[in-house]
Amino acid sequence: MNPIRYDTFWNAVLSLPSTKKMLALSLETCSSCNLTVIETALDNYTGKNGRKCGKCGFYSTIISFWIDFLGRSMSIRKEKIQKLLSDPYARRAILTITRTFRHIGIRKPLSIYAPFLVVWDFTHKCNLLCRHCYSNAGSGKTSEEELTTDEALDVVNQLADFGVTALAFSGGEPLARTDFFEVAKQATKRGLYVSVATNGTLLNKEMVRRLKKARINYVEVSIDGAKAETHDEFRGVSGAFQGAVEGLKNCIEENLCACVATTATKSNLKEIPEVLNMAKEIGVERFTYFNFIPTGRGKQFHSLDLPPEEREKLLIFLLNKILNGFGVTILTTAPQLARVALQQQGTKGEIAMSLAHMQTAKIGKGAVALADFVGGCGAGRLYCSISPGGDVHPCVFLPIKVGNLRKKQFKDIWQNSEDFKILRVRANLKGACGECDFRLVCGGCRARAFAYHGDYLASDVGCLHAKKMSRSPE
Repeated sequence: MNPIRYDTFWNAVLSLPSTKKMLALSLETCSSCNLTVIETALDNYTGKNGRKCGKCGFYSTIISFWIDFLGRSMSIRKEKIQKLLSDPYARRAILTITRTFRHIGIRKPLSIYAPFLVVWDFTHKCNLLCRHCYSNAGSGKTSEEELTTDEALDVVNQLADFGVTALAFSGGEPLARTDFFEVAKQATKRGLYVSVATNGTLLNKEMVRRLKKARINYVEVSIDGAKAETHDEFRGVSGAFQGAVEGLKNCIEENLCACVATTATKSNLKEIPEVLNMAKEIGVERFTYFNFIPTGRGKQFHSLDLPPEEREKLLIFLLNKILNGFGVTILTTAPQLARVALQQQGTKGEIAMSLAHMQTAKIGKGAVALADFVGGCGAGRLYCSISPGGDVHPCVFLPIKVGNLRKKQFKDIWQNSEDFKILRVRANLKGACGECDFRLVCGGCRARAFAYHGDYLASDVGCLHAKKMSRSPE
């Protein structure tokens, strides 16, 4: 029996007065350590602290016991846990999970106290005119007034104070906004994991050095074809491919963690294996396959979307790359990867799984149960997005406004949005997604459901499994 699987049992444990007191104490700042009790416990567990705090010692021992217990339940080696818990950003996430246990409890799937990730479309400005752009960036067709520098800095502080783990600047082209570095430096200063999603054409050597100096953790560059003709046609500007590749190489030269991001469509599907090989040759650490979502400018090109059969083949191809140790970490925004992984591998031994929004990892059979809690679409549940004008959305591809940061605090929006509350309950899903045995680990893409049906609870038309379940093909 795997105790991780039973949320009812754990919620009963969390409801005990002694557990509630323990969780509250673990989040208090110790007058001797000047850290929260749980931070001191993590220092002791990982061997970071050479001394033991007398006030925190008893609680550190209890916390260490539970870390070991959960690690054994999931068949994870202690050394691997210690390495994870030494990461400062993992610690921010653990503090969020602790607050989740205290204030919300454990749900399937997990709803968290503060989002792990916020994607911020920082500006409408862009030097390209991409076919699939969800924000119509660079077209001059938006009337949304962008947040001022002071407003943007206030947003960063709100996110940091609330406990957000990671902030991803996107756009438009985030590097085109003149105050980018001022705002990004504030984010890194406040302890957020900061990444930048860019078209890569502005990543000259000087720009990359500035990113490195600003302590940006991760740069994602869009490459939508293995050939210049394919990429440039998709991006709307001649020479975009060459600029993006040179930008990636400049990042590698400065030892910046870099990723190639590809939106898969009918026009570039056959080139994706070559894009992967190119990413490996350049030396990037990650590759991300993005679903095409017919929203924004992409509405005009819905015919480029992959049919369910082709998407399934692509996911199996990527899964095999992961299983065979391709050498580049492969991620995807397609939540169906978790379902494909289970169908292809079963639940015995070590398997590759999609855990949390976009993340993939090889895990032992004991940890598979975690997928029911953190797997699948994370829109409004594990992450959300902010528009250039401060509108908060469940996802950059899901244009549902749930609040504006000029009128409300981010914490209030995240915790009280009715749309977010609906998205956090998989029992609310309709059609094949609502009836699917994999709805906890997958749940379908809510943005695709909205784009095709006008209802973010509807079935995801891009899923082959959903298509087979439906009485009539979608």
